[in-house]
Amino acid sequence: MNMLEENASIGFIILDSNWHYIYANQYGASVLNRSPEDLIGKMAWTEFPAVIRHATYSHFHQARRSGEEVVFKEYVKLSNQWIHVNAYPVGDNLHVIIRKTEMLANHEAIENNLYQKYTDYVQDLITLTATDGTLLYVSVSIKGLLGYELEDMYGANMLSFCHPEDLDGLKKIFMTEDTDIRNEQGTISCRFLHKKGWYVWFENNSKWLLDEKGKRTQNLGIWRDISERKIGEERFLQAQRLGQFGSFERDLEEDTILWSDEMFRIHGLQPAVRIDLSKAIELIQPDDREKVWLATKQAVLSGVSDTEYRITRQDGEVRHLRSQIERVILDGGRIAVRGLIHDITTHKQIENELIQSKAKLEIAQEIAGLGHYEWDIIHNMVYLSDELTALFGCHNAVKQMPVETLIDSIHPDDQSNAKAAIKNALLKGSLDLVYRVVVREEVRILHTLARTSYDEWGRALCLFGTVQDITVQKQTEELLRKTEKLHVAGQLAAGIAHEIRNPLTALKGFVKLMCHASEESKMRYYHIMQEEFNRIELILGELLILAKPQAVAYMPHDPFLILEEVIQLLNTEAIMNNVEIILCGDSTLPTVNCERNQIKQVFVNVIKNAIEAMPLGGILTITSLKQGNDVILTFVDQGQGISEDRLPRIGEPFYTTKEKGTGLGMMVSFTIIEEHHGCISYQSKLGVGTSVNIQLPASEQ
Repeated sequence: MNMLEENASIGFIILDSNWHYIYANQYGASVLNRSPEDLIGKMAWTEFPAVIRHATYSHFHQARRSGEEVVFKEYVKLSNQWIHVNAYPVGDNLHVIIRKTEMLANHEAIENNLYQKYTDYVQDLITLTATDGTLLYVSVSIKGLLGYELEDMYGANMLSFCHPEDLDGLKKIFMTEDTDIRNEQGTISCRFLHKKGWYVWFENNSKWLLDEKGKRTQNLGIWRDISERKIGEERFLQAQRLGQFGSFERDLEEDTILWSDEMFRIHGLQPAVRIDLSKAIELIQPDDREKVWLATKQAVLSGVSDTEYRITRQDGEVRHLRSQIERVILDGGRIAVRGLIHDITTHKQIENELIQSKAKLEIAQEIAGLGHYEWDIIHNMVYLSDELTALFGCHNAVKQMPVETLIDSIHPDDQSNAKAAIKNALLKGSLDLVYRVVVREEVRILHTLARTSYDEWGRALCLFGTVQDITVQKQTEELLRKTEKLHVAGQLAAGIAHEIRNPLTALKGFVKLMCHASEESKMRYYHIMQEEFNRIELILGELLILAKPQAVAYMPHDPFLILEEVIQLLNTEAIMNNVEIILCGDSTLPTVNCERNQIKQVFVNVIKNAIEAMPLGGILTITSLKQGNDVILTFVDQGQGISEDRLPRIGEPFYTTKEKGTGLGMMVSFTIIEEHHGCISYQSKLGVGTSVNIQLPASEQ
């Protein structure tokens, strides 16, 4: 633009998108009989309304619509002269160059000069070669592209720089004997040797220059560096190999199809450029050929289509393919289809395996009484599996519901506990809950395990879990507990009979004494007899607790007091086995939220095992303490001990270290403590003794 400003015979004007003057040099304004200051900011057609009827108006609009330069001549009445106008759009603006007609000859010289500058500074490589490939001219860009100096190239044959694998294609340009085709031009891609030893990819657009007789004289070539594009193409081919998809193109008027190399590999054929249409159809399984034909027809009619089909390769292997097809218009208006083929055989195999696994899982869930659910926390909807729909007694059509509706189906006595457990699961990430539901007037016991998923900000998104009907299991466990209670009661019968016999003997004696005693003595005898009756009542009460079914009710109880009652019950048996029971530790323990009789059953099992582990007698030390939010009870005997290989199996059904034991006692004990959210642990050494730790959570104050 500086050159135009300095040249007094060339005008330069810029119009914005609304046809306002935003720039004009001195000559451009003078042609319009104005100064630059008079034009800036004014609209062209308002300032010069007569122009609307002249060539300038239509050509300016044409340049803006087409986006291409428009050249024309115009007579300017204001300055009484003919001008030559070039108008070309730049972004939203229109640039206008104005020259006197006598300047056109000088302009051609300027164009030649600009062409020389273009060939010197353009990034593409420009060559002019003789008919045998000898370089007659090469642009200076050769230095940046291939590292050669100009003097290295003049007189050299460009074929000698070509990659051996691309030489045949380049020779076709220079070595063909067909010289009858006039104005011959073409495009080819090949690699040229860089001065430092590597090869660079170029795309060549060439054109033969002919003499008056139509013979070739020189070849003008423009070579563009396409290395980055080739890298992209190679990556695309690699993606095809790794992703197992190929590309194709079919001209509907031809009997062959253009296939990529990966297409041939997928079909088990040797790579080529094209394949016969009949051969390609032959590979498709007969049952799927019509499907492929309809997909192609749909693509032609609507523009796109998508289908899946099977092929049988030459080696007999069946492959599943997915085809995505689109319609394209080729040169000359011919219709073609092109698209991608994806080998989805592996996906189909996995899909079939998943279908089979799902079917097996559904059968397993049905057998185990197991169902699953998913709570979308954001939308507050719970999605139920078919098994859960049946477990909750829902109508078959009901597959989802708000979480409040699901909680309402829980037994009223368990709802508050369920709500607290769900709230805790959203905070801590997991849920483990046993609760009851009433289904058609029948109480069922269910056990759910679930995990919470969160987003990147820690917001709870989903709670996914399983539900199992454990009604039969719980009934079986309760039966085992009752059986174990009766078993313990039977074992204690001798000691209890002895314990009752002593106060009965005393009572019989006092009855006889009362017949001849004074009133003062009778009152004293009465108080003694009352104490003996109370002792008998206590012993029988403890025995009934072991034998009589009790309703499960979790309430705060003093664990130390429960221990004292159990020790009083078992003290006679301990004495009979020469075992001394010592209770020490903190007698002011916090209460434990528990079912009193179940905890008693656990203490009875642990103490009886300790007594039986000391056949020659010994000391059983029971300590109690508060540790954090837990109550710890430790039972240490001086028995025979348990080997390390047997310790992990304590608590398994029917596993016992006693000769006549059933193994059910400790299994029941473990289950009871787990239901109370506590734990039991064993430590033992052969010949030294065993230590049993029972940990129970203290009640919330």
